Amino acid sequence: MAFKHSKAHLRVDHEIFEVFRRNRTTRSYRAPLCQLKVRTDARGGGVTRLHCSNIAQLDEPIHAPKTRPGRLLVTIEIPASEEPLHRAYFTRLDQLSEFVAAS
Repeated sequence: MAFKHSKAHLRVDHEIFEVFRRNRTTRSYRAPLCQLKVRTDARGGGVTRLHCSNIAQLDEPIHAPKTRPGRLLVTIEIPASEEPLHRAYFTRLDQLSEFVAAS
């Protein structure tokens, strides 16, 4: 599964979640799907930030509406109008992660 954005490419391949950024100063991010955590942060000017990091608890959902303290490994800014598309993508990844864990 892949989601392409003008500034980033998000994909899952063989249960590994990857983010590749067009910005050369920010490194890419890779994590097992079962360890992925994504938080959103609404900003001014119609921008939403997606913060990717690793879960702290195994029963933690992939996606939640607000950021929590902890180490953020990569942040992607998207137009706020695209947040529902990203939310649907991460909901699907959460379902996939649960399926993989049950296998």
